[in-house]
Amino acid sequence: MAHSLRLITYLVPSHPVELYECIAHFLEEQLHVSATLVYESRDPIGLYNDDCPDPFCLKEVDIGFLSPTQYLKMKRSKKIELLPITPVFVHSNNAAQKPGYFADIIMHTNAEKTVKSFLDLRGCNWGYTGDNSLSSSVSIQKLLRLHGENSSFFGNTIKTGNHLLTVEKVKDKQVIAAAVDSVAFYNYKNVLHKDSDDIIILQSIGPLPPYAIVCGKNLNGDLKSKIANALLKATTSLPWKAKFEKFGLIKFAENSSSAYSELEFSEPLDGKGLSSIYY
Repeated sequence: MAHSLRLITYLVPSHPVELYECIAHFLEEQLHVSATLVYESRDPIGLYNDDCPDPFCLKEVDIGFLSPTQYLKMKRSKKIELLPITPVFVHSNNAAQKPGYFADIIMHTNAEKTVKSFLDLRGCNWGYTGDNSLSSSVSIQKLLRLHGENSSFFGNTIKTGNHLLTVEKVKDKQVIAAAVDSVAFYNYKNVLHKDSDDIIILQSIGPLPPYAIVCGKNLNGDLKSKIANALLKATTSLPWKAKFEKFGLIKFAENSSSAYSELEFSEPLDGKGLSSIYY
């Protein structure tokens, strides 16, 4: 293994770190490289600046896994480019197995008697990950606007920091409902906590743009192609298919910058996310 491949994910701990370890191990085996993985749990949207440049600028990492909003922020540095590949995950609204994920609006089963639709959540305690989160904040702001509402629709909002903590808030009944990344919720229920049948999905919004897999612009072009081609065929091997499916990852599919166009050019919301409550 003469070459090394350095991966970074910004989707942990909301997603299991084992999912990205699995991808690293797969690439190591397929490309005959030594693969290492680091994860940054802080959101790069507010983390990197001139005093603290991102690791792609410093050439410390080769491959990165980002949310759509994180990708749009980090591509401004012009040090990364999108790899033409993205993971596709299982979801009840994704029978066609297309790229993208969903915002799952979840609640405790105790609320079923009174909450039949999103509008029944008026005045409730609401949980969400953070103001930059596409699935838990931006998509909900758009849904509120669609109904002629704003953040004051909720009685109170609790910002948790990651999707797993958001689910815990629902489970512990500290909030009535919340919106979470569908892949995070799938893994919470199927990998991390298999006794969580008391949390259900009220509604799903999406599909949202797919997760972005990016690389540093200095990465060898031949290696970029090999990575994308290997991932495209990842689930044709039954052993690897089983390993990926544990996390709800069905396959890898082609991706392009056009998948983010609507998000990139959509009008900004109030800029404060769901924390801008009016009393």
